[in-house]
Amino acid sequence: MHFHRIKNSISTLTVSVLGATLGLAACASSAADPAQAELPKIEIQLEATRVIAEVANTDTSRQIGMMNRESLGKDDGMLFVFKRSETQCMWMKNTLIDLDVAFADESGKILNVAQMKAGTADIHCSKGNAKLALEMNLNWFARRGLGEGHVMRVPESTLQAQQ
Repeated sequence: MHFHRIKNSISTLTVSVLGATLGLAACASSAADPAQAELPKIEIQLEATRVIAEVANTDTSRQIGMMNRESLGKDDGMLFVFKRSETQCMWMKNTLIDLDVAFADESGKILNVAQMKAGTADIHCSKGNAKLALEMNLNWFARRGLGEGHVMRVPESTLQAQQ
């Protein structure tokens, strides 16, 4: 009779552990595959080129960024607006396309441009205090002769990061 109780207890425990494992796997899957909410878009001017950029100006939108996107329009990008001007760093976790990132100060002056490989954990940082980061398709800046010292003209109302 004790063996029957032990067998039932093991079956119940197995089902409980299996259920908990599946629940945790579902949570992990959702966390690894976040969906970016619809972000506001603005126009940015870089020399003679007009860019339409989604604005990531909250903790959540900056954290998700370009994750899980399969493409980006020719002159489309994502503008990250940070709370403070300081060294800012980016990485490409769960990002499916290679990108350039231009870090810029509060006035929009580009500090540096870094090339970022999809799906890597390499860290790419600004070379100075950055308030902005603009992600574009790989080699977008080089093809247009844009880089350090050039200025992004961003609407003043866009420069405030939110919580």
